Amino acid sequence: MHAAIRRYQVDPGSVAEVKRGINEGFLPIIKDASGFQAYYVVDAGDGRLETVSVFEDRKGAEESTRMASVYISENMASVLPDSPEVVQGEVVAQEAASAVSVSVSGVTDKVGGVTDPVTDTVGGVTDKVGGATDPVRGVTDKLLGGEEKKR
Repeated sequence: MHAAIRRYQVDPGSVAEVKRGINEGFLPIIKDASGFQAYYVVDAGDGRLETVSVFEDRKGAEESTRMASVYISENMASVLPDSPEVVQGEVVAQEAASAVSVSVSGVTDKVGGVTDPVTDTVGGVTDKVGGATDPVRGVTDKLLGGEEKKR
């Protein structure tokens, strides 16, 4: 995993415009970078903005910095006239909380950040597995007995 951190200094009166440009224009672009994992913008106050981009590999981190440079020069040069300080490298330590929701008859258990519920009904009991893939569903089926779905 690799990250690119970019530090920008802008006129404090332009921060809202920069944040809007990032959210509306740059986010849809950076998501297409090779190996994209995450993107964060930190408003450090006094016109200081820092972005953190996380990718599967170095290629994606480098690509994100090129994408940011092109986007800024084409869309935000008047509010971001100075080049950012850029730090790129391998992520050598990480920790993250995870959450996935599993709801069976109104009882919810968090497991991994799901947003797209899949609903199955087994013998009148509704099983919601948010955004679960088949391997997760297979585990859920076994927990619920699974055989009811075959009948």
